[in-house]
Amino acid sequence: MQEETKQTIWTTRLQDHAASGQPIRSWCAVNGVTEASFHYWRKRLSPAPATSTKLIALPLLGGHGEQVLEVETPTGYVIRLRSQAQVDWLGAVVMALR
Repeated sequence: MQEETKQTIWTTRLQDHAASGQPIRSWCAVNGVTEASFHYWRKRLSPAPATSTKLIALPLLGGHGEQVLEVETPTGYVIRLRSQAQVDWLGAVVMALR
């Protein structure tokens, strides 16, 4: 079965379950699907949670008088830039880390 067909079938099944008002276990038993499959497809087809990532860049003065830009992401990455050329490609680095 093609992936798109499976997604269509499970989208319909999940909508049917929501409309039924039945508990998942009962609905799965009546409709001949496993609870594991139900949970797998519900998670797979649910929209990704909206994330709001805010980065705060703080310019720092390096030890030898050189300009340094340090960025720490919410996930713990620290990016230290020591030249304008590095600052120019910062956007690409941030996109790669997402």
